[in-house]
Amino acid sequence: MLLPEDVESLLLLAQEAYERSGPSARVVELLRVYVRVVSNNGLAWFQYGDSLRSIGRYREAEQALLTARDLAPKTRRFAVEARLGMLCSKRDSPRQAEKWFRLATADSGCPGWVWCLRGANLLRMESVRLARDCLKAALDREDGDREEALLNLGLAARCAREYDDALRYAREALEIDPGYLPAKELLDSIEGAKKAQDDASQL
Repeated sequence: MLLPEDVESLLLLAQEAYERSGPSARVVELLRVYVRVVSNNGLAWFQYGDSLRSIGRYREAEQALLTARDLAPKTRRFAVEARLGMLCSKRDSPRQAEKWFRLATADSGCPGWVWCLRGANLLRMESVRLARDCLKAALDREDGDREEALLNLGLAARCAREYDDALRYAREALEIDPGYLPAKELLDSIEGAKKAQDDASQL
């Protein structure tokens, strides 16, 4: 039988592991026992669900994250909703992901990285105009991943055959991180498309 101090030790070990290394199988194993005993700790459910998501146990992750959302204060729900959106993206359900990302970004405190995730997901749905709006919102926030937002804006521009804009976004992303491989690949792709466009116009 677990004593109260044993239960608290599990929580502390799990939270240390989560903060040090992020979601992991270790966190899953520690919190699996904890949440059975203490079922009203929203943060534990969130870290448990996020860790289940990270190791591919999506059905269990969804249930844990939904429990975390029910227990979360309104000011922190966006973090849980963002993880539910990420989970749906992994399951190839971009429409379901958009539902959760839309809820997350409705919160005024929602950080830029969630706007970026929503924009990238909308690109998968070929909702280019709305994706651009989300990615520009990500750029307006200081807590976003600028190079990723710029990359996705470049992808949106390429999708719309706006190659000059796509080149500009790719180059801006590379100014932030010169080793950013997706931006290099985008740059090569656009330069190839522009050359093909020029060749075709001469025929």
